[in-house]
Amino acid sequence: VKPSKRIQYVNNNDSETYRKIPMQIDLHPPRADCPSKQERARLRRRKFSHLVSSKGSFLPVQLVGSLGKLSVRSHNSQEIMKLDWLVTETPEGIQFCTTHGHLLFATPSGTVSVLFPGDQDNDDDSDLDIDADVLSKWTHFVPCLVTDNDDADGGDCTENESSRSLWVLRTCHGTFLTADSLRQTLSCTRLPSFWQANGANLSLVCTSDTPPRRHHYRKCWKFQTYDYVSSMRSRFLNFSLGKATLIQALGWIHAFPAHPFHSWSSDDVVTDSSPGSALSLRTLCFLMAETAREEGLPDWVQLVALFHELGEAVKVLDPSKTGEMAESIYDWTISSRSRIVGCKIPQRATFGEFRHLNMDEEDSRYNSDTGVYQANCGLENVFLMWSGCEYMYYLLRHNGASLPEEAFAMIRLFLLGDWHEHSEYASLINAADEDMLPFIQEFDALRRRVRLKCVDCGNLTDDQCSYLWDSHYGDIAAKYNCNHAFSW
Repeated sequence: VKPSKRIQYVNNNDSETYRKIPMQIDLHPPRADCPSKQERARLRRRKFSHLVSSKGSFLPVQLVGSLGKLSVRSHNSQEIMKLDWLVTETPEGIQFCTTHGHLLFATPSGTVSVLFPGDQDNDDDSDLDIDADVLSKWTHFVPCLVTDNDDADGGDCTENESSRSLWVLRTCHGTFLTADSLRQTLSCTRLPSFWQANGANLSLVCTSDTPPRRHHYRKCWKFQTYDYVSSMRSRFLNFSLGKATLIQALGWIHAFPAHPFHSWSSDDVVTDSSPGSALSLRTLCFLMAETAREEGLPDWVQLVALFHELGEAVKVLDPSKTGEMAESIYDWTISSRSRIVGCKIPQRATFGEFRHLNMDEEDSRYNSDTGVYQANCGLENVFLMWSGCEYMYYLLRHNGASLPEEAFAMIRLFLLGDWHEHSEYASLINAADEDMLPFIQEFDALRRRVRLKCVDCGNLTDDQCSYLWDSHYGDIAAKYNCNHAFSW
């Protein structure tokens, strides 16, 4: 029937009212494969009404990145917005929705969008014209806990340790929810991205931490006691491992990754690239030295940038002990945030949730601000965690390197972030340490810049490294008496 026909009534002068019916009526039977607009809207509303679970527990939460609350694009208008979410638990995982009916979903292409309540009436949205069960799967994220526990450690995690555990949020497409660090928006990637639940402010924080990094720091807290450092100093500071030049050592560390904490595997997911494509530690050292050179820093800073990671070469010189231990138990040669042993550990110490693993915490000799040291004795006279950089400091001293004192301080203290970033250990430092502070802060900032810039860089070839050494760095090494065979 023509819908535009208006109903009319006529009076035939016989006290009766009659409905006027047109003589011609166009009838169009409905097509089985094309429901009416009203019917399509009804079906969409029915489909959307079942997407959000009305059962199960829920919790208000914010999704947070490095710069604050993360944004998300709306599905239909591409509007960018920041929303407060409710996490709803379902048998299939969790959903992120709002009190106004917005719903987060991930597409097979990796896009993360928000579905508006009004999208159910948008008849032109062909992207969501899919099976309701499929669309429901797109709105679910499966949380997977990445444990820090190690059977060898024994015992259960503390409450503080558990609160900082890492999670991944897996989609039905095999991707993982993440935060775009540049745009600060939600997206999905094939590589797992890690989140930490913060119960204090009800947030999920996308973090740069990875399981290998947390495992390494857990081992640091367990092994790096005052007695352990004392024993390592006794063993390695007699420099009896053999002889090698620093350029030889640079060749050895080509086998070690520049970013050892970036790789992770879990069941059917492997996140590290092939060994041949990972950025090598040698390349990172040369790129850092070249950056210092381009920025006009002194030649001795360039040399420190080139040599500061060479402590990892001990794994080559001492394969039966240090090398095997690094692969199976704990790799002390890797550069990681350091601390002073033999005195009270600052509350803000890196990964402090693992401090209960450190035996020195229960020893009264090490629980005061000065511990076993004299007040204001200076950082030159304290024991730092035993690391590759700590070993390099003493190696250069022992072999007669004629670098400025600032260079030695930079190599040894740039990892002591509790001091040069947060002003801890005030009872131990002296005036000489204060004089060195600006140099150490500048070197640490340089290292951070280069490491961030070089995540996706390619490796330098042997010929390229040889050219840089022969044309520039070899002369600087000779100038500071670093070109001969060192006793390691």
